[in-house]
Amino acid sequence: MAGSVGRAGRAGMHTEGSILFADPVIFDKRKARNDKWRWDQVKELLEPRNSEPCISNLLSIFDPIKSDDEKYTITMEALDFAKAYIDDPDEAAKLSAGIAAQHGDKNFSRDGVERQVAWRISLICAVESFLLSHWDESEDGLSEADVTRLAEGTLAFFLADDQKKEHIRELFQLLAGNISANITDPARRKIYGRTLYGIQDAQAIEGWVQTNADSLLSIVDETEALDLAWPLLTRHINSGVFTKFDKPEVLKEIAHGWISGKPFSDLLKIIRKRKAKMIWGTRRREFKINHVVEVCEGALAYDGALVVGAVSEFIETLDQDGTEDLINRLQIFQKRLKYGLPTETTIALYELGISDRVISQDLATSLNLTASQKTDLVKALKQDRDVATAVMEKYPSYFQDRMNELLNAPWPG
Repeated sequence: MAGSVGRAGRAGMHTEGSILFADPVIFDKRKARNDKWRWDQVKELLEPRNSEPCISNLLSIFDPIKSDDEKYTITMEALDFAKAYIDDPDEAAKLSAGIAAQHGDKNFSRDGVERQVAWRISLICAVESFLLSHWDESEDGLSEADVTRLAEGTLAFFLADDQKKEHIRELFQLLAGNISANITDPARRKIYGRTLYGIQDAQAIEGWVQTNADSLLSIVDETEALDLAWPLLTRHINSGVFTKFDKPEVLKEIAHGWISGKPFSDLLKIIRKRKAKMIWGTRRREFKINHVVEVCEGALAYDGALVVGAVSEFIETLDQDGTEDLINRLQIFQKRLKYGLPTETTIALYELGISDRVISQDLATSLNLTASQKTDLVKALKQDRDVATAVMEKYPSYFQDRMNELLNAPWPG
């Protein structure tokens, strides 16, 4: 059953969704003696009596700040915090130090409070991003009634009591007012909406693009792109292990290794060789392979790709020659970050359905593939069909089937 259930429906927007079973054989064999248990297990999953209450991330903005052992709480009004954040985001982020200093005796550690404050800020940014993405659906942008409608359409609103319902409406109006005051140009709002960031982060990335425009336009490859964008990436990737390297320069080396296609085991060797440790409160811990996977497939592939996407959006606004070439270069960089692959050829193979870092690189090397267009690659695979099939024999049958589909596809001619 592993990995066979997924829910369709946008988080925070839809109050219900469909469960998709990716393995129809479970249903087909529901009456077979040896396979009946699988179907029984599925029915158990779908049994309404086994369901748990649905919660919304957004509702947690109304939670108090908790001590590390959760014995004590400090009330932090969501609207007051949002106002403080709008007035001075940096000051709002520093609130943690004051709370920890004042209540340290009750087990409010700076780390613990910082995490909770950062979470609230991320929720505010998510609402800003949500509003921005809907802003220019009509000529005049969002009216007060439109903002209320969006607030009332969220899962948080659906689950909230009457008092919190009113607070959610107020929070949305407050943040919408801030967007109106800050970004008056509709074209710019559209770009902000496409970045998937809140105002603060989007403005910071826009400023960085303008400051670094000349350097960006002169980059020749993705290695240079990574070096140039590194300070920006480290500023905007705030997830887990990525922020815990006691030697940040080793993290950069890992990022270069990831986009060069190096396996996770090699990346872990780099960490060990450089004697980098994971910051764990006041102590240090050894990195393990799962931490390397989290840094690459989580932080770089998702958060990093998001940063590069936002950079591309703002480059389009630069009134300079060469922006089109730069955007193409950044799109390749974004895909290398996303997949952990070294070339356009391996990226194209990955996107053809050979969606595994090791296999797509093995194929490219074994068949000396250099094409970057998918049609040319399929032609090359068909011309070397025996070698392509032989390479796939040591890999899971899913990829063998995918290769057979490509080799037997009617295109290209």
